[in-house]
Amino acid sequence: MSVTLWLHPANLADCAKGMRIRLRRAVRGHTRRPGSAADIVEAGIDATWNGRSFTASPAHFNTFWVRDMCFSAPALARLGGRHAERLHASLAWALAGWDRRRRHITTTFHAFGHPADVYDYGVDSLPLFVGALRAAGATDLVDRHRPWLEREIDYFVERVVDPATGLVRADRKYSAHRDTVTNRSNAYGNSMVALLAKTLAETSADFRLPNPLARHFPDGDWGRLLRDHFWMAERGCYRDAIGDDATTGEANVWPFWTGVEESPDILATALATLQRDGYTAPYPLRYETARRPEKEVWLTRFLLPDYQGSSVWTSLGAMYLSLLSRVDAIKADLETGRYRDWIERDGTYWEVLNDAGKCWVGRHRLMIGEESMLWGAIFLDHLRNRAAGPALLS
Repeated sequence: MSVTLWLHPANLADCAKGMRIRLRRAVRGHTRRPGSAADIVEAGIDATWNGRSFTASPAHFNTFWVRDMCFSAPALARLGGRHAERLHASLAWALAGWDRRRRHITTTFHAFGHPADVYDYGVDSLPLFVGALRAAGATDLVDRHRPWLEREIDYFVERVVDPATGLVRADRKYSAHRDTVTNRSNAYGNSMVALLAKTLAETSADFRLPNPLARHFPDGDWGRLLRDHFWMAERGCYRDAIGDDATTGEANVWPFWTGVEESPDILATALATLQRDGYTAPYPLRYETARRPEKEVWLTRFLLPDYQGSSVWTSLGAMYLSLLSRVDAIKADLETGRYRDWIERDGTYWEVLNDAGKCWVGRHRLMIGEESMLWGAIFLDHLRNRAAGPALLS
């Protein structure tokens, strides 16, 4: 993010708010919500509603984040009732904000409704947002903002996709789910390109949006590029990035959560590899099994070491549990029970956990993991609708 954006009054206001929240947490502790794990998670979701949109959380991240809301959108839609209604309202509010300001899609709306990218243009922002429009059945919003959406599709393809290969361009950095490390053309980003192509193809009758990516998937095999360039059959997992055999937890979740890879055999193999290699301990799911500081942006190395390294991320964990139910119901029941236990122990749905399975705390205790995450909706849907299968993005 540029210095100008960091010094924008909205961002300074967010920083000041974050410090107040951190001081309050130090004195009072986090908000403990009563009841069963489902009760606790649902109360947390309700706390993220600010009257106009969902926010990522009710405290540190009490702002609109495209990523957090949109990868939870199928779960929110399937939970129904107020959750589905608030999802539609959130999408409408964000679309109106970008369109009115003639802005490209951003990762975030900061304080005062100011849109901005953290830290770069999101490789996932448009794919996830169009996927959320689909989950919400928001044809009315597509019709209302059609010219803006058409321009954004063209802009995404020009900025992100290599026209020769259909892969994410390797010469640029992007914001991604793991946004405090350097992201270029990795499995996550390429899952997003395939997701956008698949969503546009499968909503063509209702949304009637152009699909310039279709030519890269002529046979409708949305997982082909990922298998050709990232799948390592001999190791039973996806590599994280082309040219490197290192893998990550996210590389072996997102091809399936986006719905672009549908092979049950590949899914079972990838999840078994994550279990074998330590990505699911102490809980699902780690990005890495050991910290790699060279991948962290400078601010993260200084203030938030290992924030998105070997720590446990409950967004990925909820997705993993939902996917695991497809291939190993007994193991999924066991791991789901362990998730219930820590949720009821702490009365919240944490953002990130440390090696001991407790809330992650940063260096010098300056930063601390967030509570009551909106993406708890994925786990809540897993508890309530497991028989229906995972709430995938496509």
